[in-house]
Amino acid sequence: MMPWKKVLQLVSLFYPRRPKTRDNETALRLEALGASRHTTYAQHLWGFTILRTVYTPESDALFPIAMRRLDAWARCSPHQGRFPKYGQAYESKAVTDGEPNEELAKRFYCDVIEDKDGLAGIQSDAEVFAKLRDYFREWLVSVGVQPDLPPNHDDDDTDDPDLDPALEPNESHDDPRFRSVLVVDEECLRSLIEELPDETPPLRTAVDREEWLKYLRMGKKAWLWMLDTGYMTRDESQFSPPGFRGWFRLGPTELLWAWFEKKMGFRASGGIITETNVSSSSSCRTDRRLGGGQGASSNR
Repeated sequence: MMPWKKVLQLVSLFYPRRPKTRDNETALRLEALGASRHTTYAQHLWGFTILRTVYTPESDALFPIAMRRLDAWARCSPHQGRFPKYGQAYESKAVTDGEPNEELAKRFYCDVIEDKDGLAGIQSDAEVFAKLRDYFREWLVSVGVQPDLPPNHDDDDTDDPDLDPALEPNESHDDPRFRSVLVVDEECLRSLIEELPDETPPLRTAVDREEWLKYLRMGKKAWLWMLDTGYMTRDESQFSPPGFRGWFRLGPTELLWAWFEKKMGFRASGGIITETNVSSSSSCRTDRRLGGGQGASSNR
């Protein structure tokens, strides 16, 4: 009996697949960025605000390295779906036109806030996360975003007659960067340095299974805190799933997914990204900031 790998090689030889020229998911994401009606701050860009809470001589040297790596991996993530699996049999399934993916990569942008007086020494617990939430929301106001206004999502593109016109538009409900914030404490920083390499996967189909698994596993143990500040303002009786309070660990390779999960209105978890649907695993500007695009600087 002929080995199945040999069968696949013969099938691909005599019945070659036409190259997949377009990544449909990336096209939808670019369309979602272009359709932002109310966002003027960092318009048509994706990304988050990053709060640095560790300030030691060692972290002063390591933090820029971590942000550089985070930027590189975030910019690589739009290309990840272009090259499925490994070997000659899958080369024909690769997306040949990477221009839209590269355009999405260029639109990654983060504000990185370094404020030693206001953020130093903050650790990960409920009381402290509440302080970080309040700090972030105050920062939003300082750059012209009103996080407490009601949402303004009108399917017919008309103003809601029941809302005071002075309260429209509300950017905080249209752009995930104004609802969720990333936090880098000492533990996060250590994981980014130790688990996130400078090298990102090559933009090609893996040669074999060993190489495919190698790149698939890279960076999976690195993480940051993500705080869903809108969820954190809820009453405890509204928490879903029970016990989830609005913060969780998120890997650098999951930033793209997390941002568009919120932006494009998926409802698998009631519109909330939780630790139950996130794997365990620059454009960063420092405000200081990471990346290309616009935004305000906040070195306080």
